[in-house]
Amino acid sequence: MWYSKLNNKRLWKIFSDISAIPRESGNEEGIRNYLLSWAEQNKIEASSDEKGNVYMKKGATKGLEKLPPVALQAHVDMVCVKKESSAHDFTKDPIRIKTDGSFIYAADTSLGADDGIGVAIILDILSDPEAEHGPIEGIFTVEEETGLGGAYAIDKDKVEARRLINIDSEEEGILYIGCAGGIDIDASMKLKYEKAAGTALSVKVSGLLGGHSGGEIHKERANAISVLARYLDRLPSFQIASISGGTRRNVIPSNAEAVITVSDKEAALSQARTLQEELSDEFSLTDPEITITVTETKMPAMAIKTKKSQKIAGLLFASPAGVKGMSMAIPGIVETSDNLAIVNIENDKINVVYSIRSNMDSKKMELMSKILTLTEVFGFKAKAGDSYPSWAPDPSSKLAKEVAAAYKSIEGKKMKVTAIHAGLECGIINSIIPGMESVSLGPNLSGVHSVNEKADVASAERTAAFVKKMLPMLK
Repeated sequence: MWYSKLNNKRLWKIFSDISAIPRESGNEEGIRNYLLSWAEQNKIEASSDEKGNVYMKKGATKGLEKLPPVALQAHVDMVCVKKESSAHDFTKDPIRIKTDGSFIYAADTSLGADDGIGVAIILDILSDPEAEHGPIEGIFTVEEETGLGGAYAIDKDKVEARRLINIDSEEEGILYIGCAGGIDIDASMKLKYEKAAGTALSVKVSGLLGGHSGGEIHKERANAISVLARYLDRLPSFQIASISGGTRRNVIPSNAEAVITVSDKEAALSQARTLQEELSDEFSLTDPEITITVTETKMPAMAIKTKKSQKIAGLLFASPAGVKGMSMAIPGIVETSDNLAIVNIENDKINVVYSIRSNMDSKKMELMSKILTLTEVFGFKAKAGDSYPSWAPDPSSKLAKEVAAAYKSIEGKKMKVTAIHAGLECGIINSIIPGMESVSLGPNLSGVHSVNEKADVASAERTAAFVKKMLPMLK
């Protein structure tokens, strides 16, 4: 097995088993059945709710019965992305895991360490006969990656603990005590077509790193849809025959493409060369492989009318993407951002999806209003989805202080206590279960929500060991 030379074989076997089960958001039946079967085999009490969340409970080890119960929580779904050349089918194929001994990663797809590592750590602890702990619970939620649906459906009657350790963060040694709230916007416009004229060009933006639109938005990586729109904005006249970009609401788009028609091919190719030089300079540190490729292609029979094409390009070019403001309360933390996440054409309608995050609800709603106004100006109809709450940091949290103290005692160094711009389930769970106190932690992960996703082996094993050793220290 790929994990045969790694230290914590129980942890990695569990992760391997999880990775063999298709678990894209909305397709979690297989992983739910696995969890319930696993609990039965390990003689652990387990149940599920109507949404598909799974709950496990295990009694305290001898002598620790008086400790307050603690819930360990992770989400079971994953973001599924693959290389263009990959034939992987996320509805039936297992993730093919590889390792170089220091990191694990997947062959041509996302790895699913977000949040398969969290799930594996919890099951590792629950199945360790030598682990010492008070009463512990495992909470495994669904549909986190597509709107935190599982967290919203938490059955509070199935949860006894009022202290929750969320294992869904991506930097070891950092304890999160707050996160951003968010809201999505879906915009669309009906299309009108005309006969294609001129020269047809294929425009492709590739080589971008992409990543998580919350956890990695601060890295100021290029947005492929914005880059594509930047090119189109330089053309005096064009028709769009097709356009697409982005894969998920919470993924920074790493690829975008379009087929367009132009009257002046040489001028269009020249603009592409100029833009490539600019992009290579601007993103030399964040996206060193960024590439815009423009080549002549087969002429389509029909294309979107010129005026509509310009409105589409205008909206995408004018749309905000990336960091919109930094926090004054917590230095170094993004306060407000927007991800220009998806553009596609379906059933003669063009669709544009935005994902807004902010640690301040007022800023979130302000940015939402600006985007709604912008979409209207360019002739789109748009609507905002349900807003999910931010998780306000509480520096005086008893749980946070105890976890940080345990880290100092076990690891011999100070834990950084801060907030994160990504949306975590803690805020929602706290709002549903009265008196719940939460923190979030996790091992070092990189490139999540992309084909470059990696998990640091030693960091994951240290995190699993830390949580295990910490549990009897939570008073």
